Amino acid sequence: MLIKNALLALPGEEDFVRGSLRVRGERIAEIGTGTGRDFEAEKGEEEIDASGLVVIPGGIDPHVHFDEPGFTSREDFAHGSAEAARGGITTVIDMPCTSLPPVLDLPALENKLSHIAKSAYVDYALYGGVSGHRAAESLPGPDGPGNMEALASKVVGFKCYFISGMTSFTRVTHEDFGRVVTEGQRLGRPVLLHAEDFDYVTAATSRVKEARGTGKPRWEDYCDSRPEAAELVAVASALELARGREKTLHIVHVGTAAAAEMVRDRGASCETCAHYLAFGREDFALRGAALKTAPVVKSRSERERLWSLLADGSISFLASDHAPSSHEEKETGDVWTAYGGIPGVGTGLPFLYSEGLVRSRLTLPRFLEASSGAAAKRYGLWARKGSLAVGKDADIVLIDPSSSTTIEGEKLLSKGHITPFDGMVLALSIESTFVRGRKAYDRKLGIVAERGSGKFLTWGYA
Repeated sequence: MLIKNALLALPGEEDFVRGSLRVRGERIAEIGTGTGRDFEAEKGEEEIDASGLVVIPGGIDPHVHFDEPGFTSREDFAHGSAEAARGGITTVIDMPCTSLPPVLDLPALENKLSHIAKSAYVDYALYGGVSGHRAAESLPGPDGPGNMEALASKVVGFKCYFISGMTSFTRVTHEDFGRVVTEGQRLGRPVLLHAEDFDYVTAATSRVKEARGTGKPRWEDYCDSRPEAAELVAVASALELARGREKTLHIVHVGTAAAAEMVRDRGASCETCAHYLAFGREDFALRGAALKTAPVVKSRSERERLWSLLADGSISFLASDHAPSSHEEKETGDVWTAYGGIPGVGTGLPFLYSEGLVRSRLTLPRFLEASSGAAAKRYGLWARKGSLAVGKDADIVLIDPSSSTTIEGEKLLSKGHITPFDGMVLALSIESTFVRGRKAYDRKLGIVAERGSGKFLTWGYA
């Protein structure tokens, strides 16, 4: 395949560069730039005229909940990965907690793979998990090395919670978390943490419920139950427990700027999500349950601080925390029981391009890091993923920068269709997505890849 006359987003360049890109098999074989450097098509080679189009590396979404097996009424790998391809994502990393059984040991991981291998349209990696109720099995002990070591060769990190509503994947104690970080460092795998403080959220929830009394709960009650302080206390605790091993620690879905600053100052890493960059608690008045996540979005003033931290690299990259649900679970009419999660895997990269790059909040190099490069480096995939470079996988997204896209929840390819981004107009259209040189998505035709064509990736994939 030969892509000609394109505006290429190349590593090390401050702006798009006109040129051509040749793919042989699954990899990028040649890149030519500058006047007179366009390649001529070889015999039998497919030629794509990309005049007027931008070409970027396929996005990496390092935080999705595709819920398979176990919770497939909400999402599964076929629908989730189709929505990923539609949104320019060519690699996803799936969380261990929202499947049954959760990925706490090697048999559970192998069971999960047996379900998803036949379904994925894009490439995928997995995290292992450490749950509070089975922490002793995960960590080294008198009976052997533990499940973390058994999983390490198959996963790109380990996930923990400081607060959890799942009986199958419970919060870890502070003492156990410190041991998890030590083991993660020994195994060379990052430890990911949902950082909201259990004691703070539990007490705050009781307080706001008591204050509301018999009155109908309001969205401001939910926001008040999980304020900035809940994140700050949890992040401060995690950093102290990881002292001397901070580079192993990664804080997921940060919604509070001061928390991200603490992470940066101590040498750990963190991510944020599009909903924290787009909305504030004031938007619940219009968006309602569609905006409910944990952590909750904070004030609108927090958004610009998060953008600045993403722009200067203090926040490493964008993740979606894709976690859709059925209409019945989401629209319960009750602030407290409405499902907390949104379908974001297909809207994150387009949002970041439109609201970050086009609006000059991000430079092109930072956009590329935030959408693909930094996650590839953090999770051991950089040898083949994360940039347009000779020898790397031909994960390629063609974008029309002169067009626009209106997000319509009902048209998402995910099983979940309730999104706070419904109606938002973005300054681009994704024309096509290629995964390892094979077209997965076409704007006019939809998903064109073979189901199950996605590849399972592990740390050091080369």
